[in-house]
Amino acid sequence: MGLMAFLPTLALYVGERYGIDDPQQVALWGSIVYGAAPLAAALCGPLWGTLGDRVGKKPMAIRANLAIAATTAVMPFLPTPWLLLVMRIVQGALAGYVAPAMALVSQQAPRELHGLVIARMQVAMAAGSFLGPLLGAAVADLWGRAALFWVTSVLTAWAAFRLHRSADEEPPVRPSDGASFAGAFGAGMRALLSRRIFAGLLLLVLLLRLGQNMLEPLLALFVRELGAPRWLAPLQLRPELALELTIGGAFAVLAVAQWVFTPWWGRLADRFGPLRCLAWLGLSLGAVLTATAWTAGIDQFLVLRALAACLMAGSMTLAYAAASKRVDDALRTLAFSLVQSCMQLGFGLGPQLGSLVAALGRPGVVEFRHAFVAAGMLCVLAGLGMLWLRRSPAHHDHPPRPPLPDGAAPP
Repeated sequence: MGLMAFLPTLALYVGERYGIDDPQQVALWGSIVYGAAPLAAALCGPLWGTLGDRVGKKPMAIRANLAIAATTAVMPFLPTPWLLLVMRIVQGALAGYVAPAMALVSQQAPRELHGLVIARMQVAMAAGSFLGPLLGAAVADLWGRAALFWVTSVLTAWAAFRLHRSADEEPPVRPSDGASFAGAFGAGMRALLSRRIFAGLLLLVLLLRLGQNMLEPLLALFVRELGAPRWLAPLQLRPELALELTIGGAFAVLAVAQWVFTPWWGRLADRFGPLRCLAWLGLSLGAVLTATAWTAGIDQFLVLRALAACLMAGSMTLAYAAASKRVDDALRTLAFSLVQSCMQLGFGLGPQLGSLVAALGRPGVVEFRHAFVAAGMLCVLAGLGMLWLRRSPAHHDHPPRPPLPDGAAPP
């Protein structure tokens, strides 16, 4: 809830805080600052995942929340967008809470129920994603956008405290061969990436998330261009508040869709297989994003946004479920961290790609519709790749096991 309080309007904050008036520069800086944290998290996530397999998933989740709380608290004091960018990079490098959280809740569940268990975890996360943008709209209207960062800091610190008091975890089994951290990391990476099905899954998840996240930091700018819907007029809201609520609603609908459709996607994954479901999702999402390029008004956009949200609700659950069925328990956190890193790479690089595509055209004009078409094509390509991966002989490979100590016999 804390993160989603300030992320939807981060591009607007950058433009207002640092006096950037050119629309293309606002879109560029908003995308860079928005994507810096997930990009850094993608690079550092596997290291934290290996450490989580050695010292425990609960400590990693607590560390990540405290890091987010500390870095967010100082962001309103930074005088230039460059320093804000640096702080977002530091935040991403020290964060990475989703992978240990997912590994923590799935480690004791039967494999045939991993889709449903992970889906329920995502529904819990969706509660914060729904309330965050609405909370952000109210706080920004009352105290300004800078106050959003302090709200985030307080809520994330509280989450770390609750994890410390309430989460249970059995101590991880220490490596019997005395391998160093670097050795364990390298051996685990080789064991996972040597499986073509797992390596292919990572690549396609990255492609899908690139398309899915190309427009996220630009949505606030696109909604501002379309304006608030007319059916808000009877509420007699000030134009600024009506726009804030519309932006918040465009992001909150993602959480509503996760509540309703994530368990459904989890059950479909357990019944038909997560790779097949990911293929359906990618092809359908590509069609919806492409159709959004021809949106005639805010009402049509919100309808298509809701439809896209129903599809996006399954992407994280299906990706984790597909990986979970193909890895050994001893490598679970590292495997989930690799999946999360691909998602974060898409989260971090997608906005940069979206801003570049949107800037192709007339000087000083942001062509959002070009970016929607490009995003749709990436999702379609990912969906086709999932269909091909399912039919690959490697699809039936056994889960990669952790590396054996020297001289040990295979099970």
